[in-house]
Amino acid sequence: MTPIGKARIHQEGEDVTLVTWGAMVYTAEEAAKELGDVSVEIIDLRTVMPWDKAAVLESARKTSKVLVLHEDTRTGGFGAEIAATIAEEAFEELDGPVKRIAAPDCPVPFSPTLEKAYIPQVEDVVKGLKELAEY
Repeated sequence: MTPIGKARIHQEGEDVTLVTWGAMVYTAEEAAKELGDVSVEIIDLRTVMPWDKAAVLESARKTSKVLVLHEDTRTGGFGAEIAATIAEEAFEELDGPVKRIAAPDCPVPFSPTLEKAYIPQVEDVVKGLKELAEY
């Protein structure tokens, strides 16, 4: 059974925290594998209501850099709530801005080809992780 409101550390890391859930956990894992020199801690929230704020803040304080990855739109998506909480409660411990990678602010396309362009891909995550690691 998956405990409600309890995140799990999908992958231990030291350089950057990547917070995600659902199918994006596997996208995050693939991206982290491509970054041999950057140690990525992947936090799988598993549930978003309630979400494990304590686990996210603990990891954010540990790595001091956070990327939030989700399939929802950037504006109004739950990742914005996570980013705001980190900025409010762990700002002093951060060494860079909280970065979000999400879908664009437009309707979800029906075509499989367009859907791939809409949903964040491994390349997008790799780019975001590199930017944060170099910050």
